[in-house]
Amino acid sequence: MVKARLSVAPQPGVLHTCRAAWPTATAFVFGSPSPTAPLVLFVGGTGGTLMSTAYLPALHQGVEASGWAFAQLSMVSVGGTWGGVDVRQDAVDIAAATRYFKERGAPKIVLVGLSTGCQDLIAYHHASPDYVKVDGIVLQGPVSDREFPDFQRFLETVTDADPLAPGPDPRQFVPRTWSDFWGARAGISYARWHSVAAKPTSDEVDIDESEDFFSSDLSDARLRNVFAPVECPILFVLSGNDPSYPAHVKADIPALLARFRLAAPTFSALSMIVDGASHTLRKPKHVEQFVERVVEFLETV
Repeated sequence: MVKARLSVAPQPGVLHTCRAAWPTATAFVFGSPSPTAPLVLFVGGTGGTLMSTAYLPALHQGVEASGWAFAQLSMVSVGGTWGGVDVRQDAVDIAAATRYFKERGAPKIVLVGLSTGCQDLIAYHHASPDYVKVDGIVLQGPVSDREFPDFQRFLETVTDADPLAPGPDPRQFVPRTWSDFWGARAGISYARWHSVAAKPTSDEVDIDESEDFFSSDLSDARLRNVFAPVECPILFVLSGNDPSYPAHVKADIPALLARFRLAAPTFSALSMIVDGASHTLRKPKHVEQFVERVVEFLETV
């Protein structure tokens, strides 16, 4: 059994510049693996920074023991700047990293996304057919920002404008009180706000319009279109006590996972619900279950 280590400790490794042109994209490779080892590349959620996800040392330990290298990607949208970027830019940054590590000799690449990182992995597959084909993706905490109960309650308090309208100019930034809700200290553009907050008006996927890929009220057709370009196996890992879920979803999370299974042609049978787990798997026992399932998944790709 993999023992989760969530304590604060130094993490030796090497920082790689995957794209030298401004804005740069970097990746931190844990330890000193061979450049020809298969790679697990972690993409964090909104506001995430290097090592801000507590389970990364345990995940590194698990995949390294299985012969895989482990790295975390640092994108343009890292930290508080995410509100001024979009998932297409995140896809561009992921593409820079997958190309870089492929050229260095990684025979296989599996992407692991947390929260908005899951949206990024879907956007990567929609953005361009010329991007490196990866060998698997792991969606940990693929949730709907729009359905987040606290966000729905916040929308009810907004009186200065219609928070679901497109906005005066997609390049302008929403009122500070709006962006403060998400902790986006650098602000959120109307384009990004609308991408997160408004329900998609089409079953077709346009990553420049909406990053709403996992909401429980999306049509079957839209869900199929979300996963259609993903040709590699997809491991879904949902949390049983995720506060992002509205009450009706939390009451029957297996039903949501079943919808993903029907919509995704490459759905992995190893997909799971971590009973009692929070959005980011804070408890060691939940981290251990997640790491063991990822390692098991790696053996199938």
